[in-house]
Amino acid sequence: MKKTKKVIMMLITALLIMAVPASAQAAFKVTKSGVSLPSTIKKGATFQMKGTLKANEKMTKISCTIYNSNGKKCLQRYDKKLNGKTYNLKKADPYLAFDRLAAGKYYYRVCVYNAKGTKRRVVNRKFTVNDTAASSGSIKISNPLPSGDFTLNAGQSYSLSGTITSRYKMKKITAKILNSSNQVVYSKVSKPNSKKYSLKNSAIDSAMKFDALTAGTYTFQINAIDSEKNNVVLIKRSLTVNAGSNNVSPGSTGSNNTAGNSESLDYSGIVTKPSGYKARTGRPAVSNPYYYNSSYNIYYKYNSLAPTGKKYYANYYVLGNCTWYACGRAMEIVASAGGNISRVQQIFGGDPVGIYNTNASKRVFSYGTSPKIGALAIFNYGSSGDAHIAVVEDIVNGVPYVSESGYAFGTTVPAADRSNIVFKYQSIYNWAGGRQLLGYIYLI
Repeated sequence: MKKTKKVIMMLITALLIMAVPASAQAAFKVTKSGVSLPSTIKKGATFQMKGTLKANEKMTKISCTIYNSNGKKCLQRYDKKLNGKTYNLKKADPYLAFDRLAAGKYYYRVCVYNAKGTKRRVVNRKFTVNDTAASSGSIKISNPLPSGDFTLNAGQSYSLSGTITSRYKMKKITAKILNSSNQVVYSKVSKPNSKKYSLKNSAIDSAMKFDALTAGTYTFQINAIDSEKNNVVLIKRSLTVNAGSNNVSPGSTGSNNTAGNSESLDYSGIVTKPSGYKARTGRPAVSNPYYYNSSYNIYYKYNSLAPTGKKYYANYYVLGNCTWYACGRAMEIVASAGGNISRVQQIFGGDPVGIYNTNASKRVFSYGTSPKIGALAIFNYGSSGDAHIAVVEDIVNGVPYVSESGYAFGTTVPAADRSNIVFKYQSIYNWAGGRQLLGYIYLI
């Protein structure tokens, strides 16, 4: 009888086990490998999140957080929906800014969830941010641009600004644009070997091709290392690039794409510099009426087409436009040569292609296909629907160098002295290489 009862109990137990779903038989388990853990970091220094998480079933969400010293108040959070059994923490790295933490103690936590909402805390690390002498000011940046997270439309340019200073000589300054997968899209290393470095019109500024980025989310960061091996993240911003439009507004930027002809823009003839010609290699002063007075510059009448300092919608300001700049520069060149600026005003008012066609039909200025100093260079619509116009300032070893602006807007307000508007003096190839050249308009 006892034996019969024992067999019956065994059968009941077996049936109960079979009735339980397979997913419930195994608890939700998450393992980690190669996970980096902060211990003590300097104030202003970055910490790189890395490591791999693996689960025995699909993870549906991950939360990466930084809590205060008692672990009760969340200071920074990154949540991401998942649909897989593995996750690389490097993907979350751009979204937690350890370098912005004040001195103190914190908790770094990582939690994952399954489809039932079951939570597994895989990282719960207490760490310290030290306010050391080195981190409290050995390397600093003043008046940085971008000053915060920013947004651009695809094809729009952006000009960096700010002055980096260091107590010791800086050995290396590195700038990077990373995509949403934390892959480097553009990078540039500068080795100044000095205590001061200006980002404005620098090699780093030219190398960050914001106008060539496709729609998506990016991280832009700059860090500097000095001779004492202090490594400080100076800028770490989130950048959103919205999909561009095929409607070309006057002054669309020249993006660095490969649409159109790939003919050489070099010049092999004798370069003639007009008498008294002064190349513009820096931004125009805000007191210059050819750029900043609507009685002269037609584009300055519109907040959407020029850096007027007024909102053109919501909290957005225009920071540059190639046609606005070219119009001002053309009047400046013609006036300096003793000409009548009304001739310039006759052809400006539309987009770059419209300017070229208007001049061709009215025959206000002569035009052709060879670059000359003081000429307008006009490029046809690219694959994204934008055209571009620049001003030839010099020809060096056969390569035209141009001054130019590009259409850009954001929540950054144009500075009172307009020191943060989009302006470039660079090789014609930087923004226009690979684009189809319509021709040059010879102003003088």
